[in-house]
Amino acid sequence: MKKMFLRILIGLLFAFPFGMVTTFWVQAGESPDLDGNPDLDCQTCHPAFYTSWEQSHHGQAMTDPDFQAAWEAEDEKPECLVCHTTGYDVVTNTWLADGITCEACHAPINENHPKEPMPSDRSAALCGTCHQETMFEWQVSRHRETELDCVDCHGQHSTTLKTEDANALCANCHRERASNFAHTAHSQEGLGCSDCHLGPASGQTGEGHAVRDHSFHVQLATCNACHAYQMHDPTEVHMDSHSEPEIKEFDAMAAVETAGVTPDPSPVSPIYFALISALIGMAFGLLVSPWIERFYRRSQMDATHIEVSDDK
Repeated sequence: MKKMFLRILIGLLFAFPFGMVTTFWVQAGESPDLDGNPDLDCQTCHPAFYTSWEQSHHGQAMTDPDFQAAWEAEDEKPECLVCHTTGYDVVTNTWLADGITCEACHAPINENHPKEPMPSDRSAALCGTCHQETMFEWQVSRHRETELDCVDCHGQHSTTLKTEDANALCANCHRERASNFAHTAHSQEGLGCSDCHLGPASGQTGEGHAVRDHSFHVQLATCNACHAYQMHDPTEVHMDSHSEPEIKEFDAMAAVETAGVTPDPSPVSPIYFALISALIGMAFGLLVSPWIERFYRRSQMDATHIEVSDDK
């Protein structure tokens, strides 16, 4: 028992310096300037997020050719810049930056960053300041009732869906319905959830440029687009030209397994790296403890032998 306690103590003596060295090393790698450096931009420390944003609709909100053409057609209305720039001033007709930049969601800028984290507004209310029609539709949806916000489906930096397949995104929560849908005629026709629940918004595109109905309600017009003749005719639509559709079944369970719907990754705390290093250090200490014990006993025996020789 005493020997085991001694070996554990030796292991802990190795674990402590391993953990401390790793902590200092990780923190030094994460923060190139802990005192804050005004010359550093977001791209310096967050290259992956910056690249994702740069290619997004937000990053290209001002430079997108479609926007430029539409803006010129509207005689370059200054009201458009409220949502296509960051920090637009209606009085001076000036703005801080083209596009929707980091400051739009991470304001006010923390002067002590990166030592202190930047604020982050993930609320649907922030998105609704520009996407007004979508915000109104979302307000009457079941998603809002269950406290699902925009960022639960859309990447904060990429602005795209968090999965490549919209069906997989829906299946992540609606597993039973997705499984049942896979056996329906609609699925066999190649239709997905968004074809009916996110059909084109009715009416003209408004100031928020909404093209999808985010109330997620299936409109009668959506059904009529495919089943116009079936409303009062029990026979099949266009029976004379009917052909067997190509079956594209939707594997709901496979979609759920591969959906991977998660928020944007947050930095791993240095404490985890330190714990792993400490465990490695302790294992190393336990491994070499027999040699250390042997060396210690031999040193004690040599010291005793020298004392006996001196007494003689």
